Amino acid sequence: MKSALRVSILRTLYLSLRFRGRVIVLRGTRVHLHRGARISMTPGSRLVLGLTRYPTGRLALTIRRDGCLAIDGNVTIFRGSRVVIDRGARLEFGDNSYVHCDSVVTCWSRITIGSNCAISWRTNILDGNAHELVVDGVARPRRKSVSIGDNVWVGTGATILGAAIGDGTVVAAGSVVSSDAPAHVVIAGNPARVAGQDVVWHM
Repeated sequence: MKSALRVSILRTLYLSLRFRGRVIVLRGTRVHLHRGARISMTPGSRLVLGLTRYPTGRLALTIRRDGCLAIDGNVTIFRGSRVVIDRGARLEFGDNSYVHCDSVVTCWSRITIGSNCAISWRTNILDGNAHELVVDGVARPRRKSVSIGDNVWVGTGATILGAAIGDGTVVAAGSVVSSDAPAHVVIAGNPARVAGQDVVWHM
């Protein structure tokens, strides 16, 4: 009931009609859509922007020219987070996934987050950087896609940079993930390594 009272009616109606899906925008949320930016929603999907459970800052969603936020199911992005989708980039979410408070998702090219994923507060997910980096005379790529499988739990304060994470895996709090991780394991540390096997967890 309290969340319903905080809904920005005009922006909710505008975005829902424009993108032909249920886009629920809570007050205090900033949405910046550049030319050609879009939110793609499969039939029956719902996107909630700016939900809050704790006192925190505003949610800021920026989709630059021709960028796309693709929603397949019910997705929530909590207040205090910052989501940036660069020009021509694509950020995808599966059903029943959320990004908790004060997290940052920076999509330069492509980030895919599967279904039933819990992205805890103060996490940082990005698929590249804005700088050229040469190490030992070899240029490092500026972009490397991020793929997070289904039923993945990313612990608070973790950073995921250009990596694929398998289904059912748990990323321990504070970990830095810069290389691929298999399914159904716990990964921890900086850089993150497998710390446990045969993991089962429930949202």
